[in-house]
Amino acid sequence: MTESTGVKAESTNAIVTYDGIFKGMYDEKLQEMFQEGRRKFAGGDWPGGMKIFENMLEIASDKSKDRKTLEEIMNELKRYEACRIEPGTQPAKSIDWSAVADRPLERLHESFFGLPQGVFFLDVGRHGKPGSVRLVGKKLLSDYFLAFKIPELFCSLVKADMILGLYVDQRMSDSNVTIFYNPIEKSEKLHVMQKIMSNGGADAELIFPFPLMRSTTRCEWGSPPEGWEVDDSYDIMLGCGEERIRAYSIQFLRSVGLDKPILYDPACSTGVFLSTLQQAIPGSYTIGQDLSQQMANFAKDRVDEAHCANALDPKIKLGTADAVYIRFLNSEVIKTCEAEELLSALLPTVKKGGYIITFGHTPVLLSSSNFRQLSGFQFKQSVGVAVDKCGIFQYYVIQKS
Repeated sequence: MTESTGVKAESTNAIVTYDGIFKGMYDEKLQEMFQEGRRKFAGGDWPGGMKIFENMLEIASDKSKDRKTLEEIMNELKRYEACRIEPGTQPAKSIDWSAVADRPLERLHESFFGLPQGVFFLDVGRHGKPGSVRLVGKKLLSDYFLAFKIPELFCSLVKADMILGLYVDQRMSDSNVTIFYNPIEKSEKLHVMQKIMSNGGADAELIFPFPLMRSTTRCEWGSPPEGWEVDDSYDIMLGCGEERIRAYSIQFLRSVGLDKPILYDPACSTGVFLSTLQQAIPGSYTIGQDLSQQMANFAKDRVDEAHCANALDPKIKLGTADAVYIRFLNSEVIKTCEAEELLSALLPTVKKGGYIITFGHTPVLLSSSNFRQLSGFQFKQSVGVAVDKCGIFQYYVIQKS
């Protein structure tokens, strides 16, 4: 979401152009209705919001870019209604996975040019080991989106109602992916999530295998080469999208007991993440850098050091960081082929016994396999549990031996 593409965070103005992830409507009238519909959702008036979006579909031109966007959003709104677990639903006491495997197959069909980055695998137990199961799911609309806090449809959080069932098989074409699964009941979904959260996410992993592709070039979507530009509204939006991750990061830092740690973020954005950690961890020293000069300018008033540089060129003395936060090896930010190279460039920045932590607002492009094969590091975890116990998110942690 950049000024150069005309997209303003939660702006009431119509969008002139945008590239990549949906942010709003091109047509000014539809944009006004879009904003009003979201205000209805945020205020708890679900029927009123749905009615406005239905009206938008009726007046949108069949060949407009807004039409395709509205159809996707309406599909997500209907999925949210159908999949949402009603308050008061009790988790199942146990699950007979053999019985689940005998249930009739269902399928999830998703275009690579739709919302493929919302499809995930959830491994409960180390994949391939006895007793482990692989589930498939698809993200539902984020509570931050429905509360009118962020423009993106999804956030990092995965909740029980997003689980679909037991993974069976998948097929891919040049434009689509189809996943077959045995469905599980809502009470069983709650049981799965309760079990994962009860042991802090140990031996669980979220994997997002399908990055977003541009329909025009059939190439993976990424950020502009010069980085993103920001304004005050974008700064606020970024902060909202990371609330749960920041809270968990503070909890993690306290649990490992680092004394006056040096905290390094090689893609620090506006510096809110590092400054929040510093306020919670007495004596910590924060070093941030970002590809965007404008981002670095925002960050300089929030961190002890702020640098403008590519993450391939770390602006920190090697082997000195207690914790390195990698928040950009993610879908919609970089391409999958770049992820391992960037990770390798940052490994030398951490000291012995220090941690490298990888997560993001959008899906991480790597999995535990990428981290487990690293020489000189011990793999610690794949998943973080939201401090309010509403769900889980990707949170990869490795420790330098």
